[in-house]
Amino acid sequence: MRKNYLLLLLPFTVTVLQAQNSTLYYSGKFLNHKDKPQNFLKVYNKNSGVYELTDEEGFAIIAAKPYDTLVWNQGKSTQIVVSYQLRELKNILESQVEKKNVQEIYNKTYDSLVSQKNYDKFSIENASTILNNNSDRYFNSVRKIKQRKDSMYVLKEQKKWTLLLNGGFTSSLDVKSHNALPATQNKYVQGRSGNGTLIWNDPGTNEVFSFGPDISTLAFDGIPYQYDQNGRLVPLADGNKQAVLYNNNLFQTMVGYNNQLNVNTIIKQGYKEKFRLSLDLGQQKNQLYFIDQFNLINSIKTKLNTDLGGYLVKFFFNYEENKATNTNRIGLFNRAFQNSLLTPVSFSNAQQTFLDNGKQRSYSQNADNPEFLFVQDQKYRYQNRQRQFSLNADKTFGNFKLNIVQSYESNFIWNLDQYQPSTYGFNNGITSKREQNNRLYHSNIQGRYELGNYNFKNVFNLNFILNGIKSDVYNSLINKRYSYQRTSQDYIFNYNMGLRSGDFEADFNLGNSFYVSNTSDKNNYWLPKAAGYLRFKDIFDWYNYEFKISGNYSHLSSEPEITRSYASYASTLLKAESYYRYFPVHEVESFKGLSNINTKEWKIGGKINFGYSISLEGEYFNRKTEGDVFPVFDNNQLRLKNMADHTYSGYEFNFAYDRLFLANDFFATNKISFFKYKDIVGCVISGYNNTSISGFQDIYKTLAEGEVLGAVKGSYFERNSEGQLIIDDSGFPKKAAGMKIIADPTPDFVMKFNHNLVYKRWILDINWEWKKGGQIWDGTQAVMDYYGRSYDSGEERNIKNYVFQGVLANGNHNQTLVDFYDPHQNVHENRWSRYGYLGVAETYIQKADHIRINNISLSTFFPLNNSQRSMKITLYVDNIMLWQANKGVDPNQNFYDTDNGRGLDFFNLPSFKTFGCIVSFKF
Repeated sequence: MRKNYLLLLLPFTVTVLQAQNSTLYYSGKFLNHKDKPQNFLKVYNKNSGVYELTDEEGFAIIAAKPYDTLVWNQGKSTQIVVSYQLRELKNILESQVEKKNVQEIYNKTYDSLVSQKNYDKFSIENASTILNNNSDRYFNSVRKIKQRKDSMYVLKEQKKWTLLLNGGFTSSLDVKSHNALPATQNKYVQGRSGNGTLIWNDPGTNEVFSFGPDISTLAFDGIPYQYDQNGRLVPLADGNKQAVLYNNNLFQTMVGYNNQLNVNTIIKQGYKEKFRLSLDLGQQKNQLYFIDQFNLINSIKTKLNTDLGGYLVKFFFNYEENKATNTNRIGLFNRAFQNSLLTPVSFSNAQQTFLDNGKQRSYSQNADNPEFLFVQDQKYRYQNRQRQFSLNADKTFGNFKLNIVQSYESNFIWNLDQYQPSTYGFNNGITSKREQNNRLYHSNIQGRYELGNYNFKNVFNLNFILNGIKSDVYNSLINKRYSYQRTSQDYIFNYNMGLRSGDFEADFNLGNSFYVSNTSDKNNYWLPKAAGYLRFKDIFDWYNYEFKISGNYSHLSSEPEITRSYASYASTLLKAESYYRYFPVHEVESFKGLSNINTKEWKIGGKINFGYSISLEGEYFNRKTEGDVFPVFDNNQLRLKNMADHTYSGYEFNFAYDRLFLANDFFATNKISFFKYKDIVGCVISGYNNTSISGFQDIYKTLAEGEVLGAVKGSYFERNSEGQLIIDDSGFPKKAAGMKIIADPTPDFVMKFNHNLVYKRWILDINWEWKKGGQIWDGTQAVMDYYGRSYDSGEERNIKNYVFQGVLANGNHNQTLVDFYDPHQNVHENRWSRYGYLGVAETYIQKADHIRINNISLSTFFPLNNSQRSMKITLYVDNIMLWQANKGVDPNQNFYDTDNGRGLDFFNLPSFKTFGCIVSFKF
């Protein structure tokens, strides 16, 4: 519809103006994507929903209020209308009519007689020379006038050189406290039954069970001895001090900080940046689980950008030093946590660390005092120094662009793994120094050539990538050095075509790559990939209603990273009750002789936009991995093998409502995602089906054909064909021989929710998730049951005459009465200790469902002195709320912090909730 506001004549105009005197309008010319006035362009007021079309000169008038948002060019061009840009319609229309003043009438002959001309012989207009068209068109001052010919001069602009300094400083402080811990019983002391009564056994007896008498029936005899300054425990009697419960919790409130300083030096010539130097300095302190365990990170990063005759050059240098009191490489933190939970309530670990003979003071020689485990003669047992250099150069030659990247990284890692003499399992102590020196070189040369224009563009890319990696690992305990070296080359060709026509847009990408490596058993020269999408805009002529469909296929080839350590796989050589012997020292023998890990992945998805605010997108993916690599011990040597194929598939949906208007200056954005996946093992090479990939000998995650990758395998109860428990002669369920798959750690689905609320300068972000389904083996509960330290064993040990539902070996229903803990029987005959250290693994399979609030943050910023300087303050909490179906720690925690440990809980360390504040200054 063409609108010509100048045709409104007087009577009609007066009426309209009177009716509109309370409404304000915005007027102006609107430009297309080429920055030229566009006729019949739809201009849309996003806040009120009204729209207008521009006239043949790109001019339009549209009703608006202060701070309304105008959009055009399918929403790619936007403008915020402020109050001083708004006027009444009457004023706008009057301004469109050209006004002329009445000219004085004069006689040319008279004027020529009475006027006196000022003649300037030095002016350019009157000079005999002319200006060259190559002179600068716009300039504030003349730098020089250069004579090219007798009658030709060239004027050049004097560009200003400007030095700018800016940057920022950010400081944060966080306070951490632990999330859920396993529940313990705080009633029964160290000891066991004897002659029909419950007896307290002092630490000198090396008792490990907490099946002793109720502490409320005991008192201190008042005679100090080296295991307790209050004395030994005796039956409660007049005059004796009542026995107290000792709290052996290792976790306390912890405080960390992070300071970052950024300074930029910029030199400009006119409006063009010629030089930029950035400097980042950082220092960070993190608490590592326990109050006296921490790490310090110091970093310096520099970045230099400059334009050298059309070559855009970027130089990076990064240095980072990380020092820690301890790491968890040998399971030190898990071991300390385990011993703190198993310590009887009648013993205090904190009273004293050493006995009179210099050995550790613990409740049993078959256990450790966590305080003793952290005794060390050096402040730091871990150091990591990393240096990185990088050079990036770009040059454009018309439609061709050349990019060269060269980088070098050096990374030195030092660990001192140590247990002091008298440590359980290492009576004489053990020390090993592990040094790893990594050197990585990366080179990338990319050529890019473009043809066509915005509506039809073709881009050709050719990449050559060279990676050189060397890694040396030395372990002093076995006095062995491992040396790894890999040189790999990638040749990547890629063609991209883009089409745009009105409301239709398409993009297609085709390519192939080669992968060549000196450690690969076979190089790959056929790694194709294809991707594309189709987008339909303004469906049914509804403004900004879009539909997009996309697809992707890729064939990738890779190898296991040679800087990664597989030493933690040593846990699979031990049974769980031998955890105290876990001390990994062996690394992979070699990375050579392996076939490449080939991955074929395809995706298909779509997205729908409903106006400017609502969008819905979904995707289905399928990734098949052939010849995946897993560690295995062969003749006491740790080796890697191409062991199995597996297929990872699933789908994901995302819904978003962007900038939902709630009130003036108050908006909300909400996003919801739904994710579901499975990773199923296909073919496993002969002899390696049911191989463990993480865990212990008697409970582990397995690689089994037809099962999910990492299914949990362990012991189980014997059942008949109808699924009924078989009851043994003693009246308890019968433990079956062997092991089977008992749990699937894969969740049924995962949902994530993101909420963003904006009110003026205040921003509130809330992120939370719901993970439904999946299972976890709670080995922590199993071991605490065995020793009598669990909450359940404390609450249920007095249950008598209980009948387990099931059948006897002869098929009759069980009617045998049992006591969960009979003092007349050996302690190993009770409900929790009779099945051994881990009990029956099937009993301890629990749901891994959980709901957590990952993060809540509240931010605001304040301009300083009406300048570009500002201050931003953010208050945040992480993991503030965690509901979980299992009885242990956070189900997202991993077994001994290993990569494949999800689904096994063997004294996994708890997660933390963090309260923090971040203050940022921009100058």
